[in-house]
Amino acid sequence: MRHRAKHATRNPWSAPGGRHRDPETGRRTGNRSALAVTAVFLSAALAGLITMPHVVNADEGTDAAATDTRKAPKGKTDLRKGAVFLMSNAEDGNEVVAFSRGSDGKLTEVERFPTGGTGSGSFEDSANALVVGSAEGEASPNMLVDQRRLLFVPNAGSSTISVFQINADSLELVEEVPSGGQKPVSLTVNNGLLYVLNSGETANHLFDEDTNVLENCTSGARPEITGFSVSSGGELTPVKNSTRQLSGQAHSGCAQVSFSADGRSLLVTERLAKLPAHADSEVDDDEGTVVTFQVRQDGTPGRKRVQDATGRGPFGFAVTRSGTVLTTEQFGGFANDNASAVASYTFDEDGGLEASSESVFNKQTDTCWIVVNGDESLAYASSPFGDGTISSFSVTDGVPKLLHESASAEDGKDRKNDHVPTGATDLALSSDSRYLYQLNSFEGTLTVFKANQDGSLAYIEDHRVFELEVFGEGGEGDPMGLAVI
Repeated sequence: MRHRAKHATRNPWSAPGGRHRDPETGRRTGNRSALAVTAVFLSAALAGLITMPHVVNADEGTDAAATDTRKAPKGKTDLRKGAVFLMSNAEDGNEVVAFSRGSDGKLTEVERFPTGGTGSGSFEDSANALVVGSAEGEASPNMLVDQRRLLFVPNAGSSTISVFQINADSLELVEEVPSGGQKPVSLTVNNGLLYVLNSGETANHLFDEDTNVLENCTSGARPEITGFSVSSGGELTPVKNSTRQLSGQAHSGCAQVSFSADGRSLLVTERLAKLPAHADSEVDDDEGTVVTFQVRQDGTPGRKRVQDATGRGPFGFAVTRSGTVLTTEQFGGFANDNASAVASYTFDEDGGLEASSESVFNKQTDTCWIVVNGDESLAYASSPFGDGTISSFSVTDGVPKLLHESASAEDGKDRKNDHVPTGATDLALSSDSRYLYQLNSFEGTLTVFKANQDGSLAYIEDHRVFELEVFGEGGEGDPMGLAVI
C-alpha cells in the first residue's frame, strides 16, 4: 500500500489539488487530486469518519451504516464455534477486539482484550498479522488446519508477540515474548513452529512532516524473519540460529511471511526489493521479489532463494493445502490506477516457486490482500484505493481467473454500489466459507458479506469498531489483522 519516496512528485497530498493543514483546526484538508487516493482520504475526512480510537457503547448514537454495536451477554456465546478477531494496534496499549459470529454471519462484540504489548499507532503495510489455529498450523486467514484453539498476535510497538487461548466467552493471554527483532508485522505457524516477520521499520507514521509518503520496510534495520517453537498450549521458545535477512535490501517493502502447507518452506513477499543483480536499478518494472527458505528438521531456515515476482509489487498471498500460492500484485499502488493483479505459483522440488499463471488483472488500484475459500475454488482480493473494492476470482488447478471486478456490486463492476468504501484492507472467511469479513483500516469499520457460489458478495452489515484520527499521521492506532472462526 505505501509507495516509493521517489514518487513524491505524485504524492496525493501535494499541490495542486493536494492536502494542506487548516489553520484553525490543524487538520489536513484539500481538493480532489488527479489521483484517486486524494478523493479517498478527503471523502473519509469530510464524512467525519476519522477520529481518535474509541469504543462505541451500546447506548451511544450510531449512523445507519454502523449496525449492531451491542455487547454479547456473558454465558450466551462461544467464540470457539464462531468468532472474528481484529486488533487495534494502538500505541498506548494494543488490544484484540473479539466478536461472536452467529449462524447468519452477523457479529456481536464480546470484549476487548489487552495483549500486554503496544501497537505502532500507525498503519502497517502487512498481511497475515493475526493468525488463528494451533501449534500445528493456521486455520485463518490461511485455511490449512481445523484446530482453532490459539490466537497469535504481533505487537508492532513493543516488538513482542502475544499468544491467547480461545475460550468460550474470552481470550486468555498465555504469554507475551520478544519478537527477536524490530516491529513484528506478520506471523505464520506450522508443525510446532512460529515464524515472525520483523520489518525493522522505525517510522510510526505514513507521511513525513512534508506529507511525503513513507515506505514500509525502508527505514531502520533490514527486515528479518525469526523462529520460535510452539507448545500445544501456545508457549513460545526462540529457535537458536533462526534469524535470517530477506533479500538483504534495505528498500524492501516486506509484506507477509507464511509457511507452505506442508511446512517445508517459508515464503516472504517484498514488493519493492529487486533481484540482487538488479538491486541498484532505477527501473520500477524490476521491483518485487518472493523469498523462499527451506525449513530444516531443527526448525531453522536453510537454503534461501530470492526470486523475481511474476508481476510488480507482490504483497499479500494465500497458501492452499494443495500447494498453490496466490499472490496479489499492486503494480505501484495508488501511483498506478486500475493496474493491480493476482498471480499464482506452485512449489518446485527444492522448495522454491514456479509461476503457474501470468498476472491476472482486476482493473483495481493497489490490490494487497487475498483469501481462498475452503475448497480452493474461489479467491477474494481487496484493494484499498480507487473507490475501495473486493474482487473475486475462480481458481482451477491453482490458476486464477477474474470473475467480478467488484464482487459486491450488482453487476460485478459498478463500484459506486458495492458497499466497500476506500480503505478496504484485511480479509478473512468463516470456517465454512459462507461469510467474508473485511476490515477497513482507514475508517475503523468491519463489514460482513455473504459469499455466494458464483463469487459474488451480498452485503449483510457494518460495524463501527474504532473512530480514527486523520489517517497516516501516526498515534491513532490504525487497526490491522483479521482472523475468523
